[in-house]
Amino acid sequence: MSPPGGGRRVVVGAAGFIGARLLDRLAREDRTVGAVTRGTPLVTARGPHPDVRDAEIVYYLATSVNPAIAEDRPDLVAADRAAFERLLDALAGFRRPPLVVLTGSGGAVYDPDVPPPYDERTTTRPRSAYGRAKLELESALRARAPAVPGLVLRLGNVYGPGQRTGTGQGVLAHWLRSIADRRPLRIYGDTAALRDYVYVDDVVDALVALRPDATPAPVLNIGSGEGVSLQTLLEVIRSVVGAELVLETRPARAFDRRDVALDIRLAASELGWRPRTTLAEGVALTWRELAARVATGANRGSE
Repeated sequence: MSPPGGGRRVVVGAAGFIGARLLDRLAREDRTVGAVTRGTPLVTARGPHPDVRDAEIVYYLATSVNPAIAEDRPDLVAADRAAFERLLDALAGFRRPPLVVLTGSGGAVYDPDVPPPYDERTTTRPRSAYGRAKLELESALRARAPAVPGLVLRLGNVYGPGQRTGTGQGVLAHWLRSIADRRPLRIYGDTAALRDYVYVDDVVDALVALRPDATPAPVLNIGSGEGVSLQTLLEVIRSVVGAELVLETRPARAFDRRDVALDIRLAASELGWRPRTTLAEGVALTWRELAARVATGANRGSE
């Protein structure tokens, strides 16, 4: 079986935080683009979804598991992997299958006993169910090579306008939402802990830069390239919102990592990509969009 040509790029998970931004960018650039939401079956008795059949790139951003859910719902972890494997097995029957781009986690899969920054050669040894789930998806993609060409982008802590706060991820989104609602900012663990925060449009830049006929290394880190402490993040937020912050400290959760920072030099050399948005700029853009929604009462979508 061989899909017809067409150069289509398909976003699986098109209604999600990153997926919606990616879909909008591709449309604005007049790309031929398909959109599949997370609840749409990708493979049926008739084969893969029609949008996937003539794709040159399939961006897979449809996993539904976050760190909290992964600990409590192994059934959802298994369902996520099964859905991804069904798609890969269907694509393996194509004479010219699309490049499958999987977004993974740069913060959850590397060995925490190795000091950051982590490059793509760093040993993977996840300590959480979420990290193991992400690595299992990577393994499923790698196991189908070369029948299905694949690429994993291990992302840092992605943030930006429109990020939902009810997903169990995104400390920045939670904190800004708390400020807007005049609630204390909940802090888990030590404020000296480092994270690699990367603005969503910089992630989209990397996704759009990919070319199916020039596949780079099989794994690329996509982040800011530096570790930022929670304390520094608090200071940036305080400067942006122009108000004192009320903090509520709680013990670290079992799935929380201590320090994360990604080495992004390989993505720079392979894609010619580097993040363009500073943390201060990104926080300001995120706060401005949230404040506008709150002011107009159009804020329910963030929950």
